[in-house]
Amino acid sequence: MAQLTLYVDEEMIHKIETAAKREHLSISKWVKQRLDLTLHHHWPKHYFDLFGALAHETLERPGQIDFSKDRKREKM
Repeated sequence: MAQLTLYVDEEMIHKIETAAKREHLSISKWVKQRLDLTLHHHWPKHYFDLFGALAHETLERPGQIDFSKDRKREKM
């Protein structure tokens, strides 16, 4: 397996160490998981083809809510 060297500041390495420890993972495994999520995150095939696919005459947009009768909010 290839190795990768990253240069990060002290604050970043502390955050990474804390997150890895919280998930009971080595830093290497934690970073690899985050890279996998970032690089391989994509929408399912034909996902965007579904937009507008649900069309029926019985579907209608509800009316706008009248907020004039809404209760006054208390200041905190």
